[in-house]
Amino acid sequence: MNNQEIIRALKEKASKGDGKKQAQENYKKYVVFNLSGKSFALPAEEVKEISFDNALYYIPFVPPYVRGYANRHGQPYTVLDLKMLFDNEPLDSATLLVLNIQNDQECLLITDVDEIIKVPEKDIHTLASADDISRYFLESVTVKEKEIFVLNIATILERLERDLER
Repeated sequence: MNNQEIIRALKEKASKGDGKKQAQENYKKYVVFNLSGKSFALPAEEVKEISFDNALYYIPFVPPYVRGYANRHGQPYTVLDLKMLFDNEPLDSATLLVLNIQNDQECLLITDVDEIIKVPEKDIHTLASADDISRYFLESVTVKEKEIFVLNIATILERLERDLER
């Protein structure tokens, strides 16, 4: 069989069946993590590394949700505590999600990584609320009949920049 015959056979096979054209479903990949009993997600492309048992080094004169910095491969990474930002309580953990941000070195303090998932676009929902906390989220995703909020890292970093200027 030459290439043209193979292509023709594949097209015939694809056109058989029930005669309907099947729509290809698009998926988006997320890292689902736990933050003291609550699940959140980040788009997978925004996560560079998952790191366990990290020492945190205190930095004076920063907002309370900046827990310090962690040494990752000889580079200092700012550690952000989302539990402190959302609930005003520090998270007792040493697990980090190192963020994949160009020209910046930040990571999130988390309890644990739950799973890495692919979610069909039909299960991704925009948020309609405009309250103070919801601005930290891009969307929500349905996973195993549970809604999980997807963090908006850009908004969190904008808050950090504003707070550091004060």
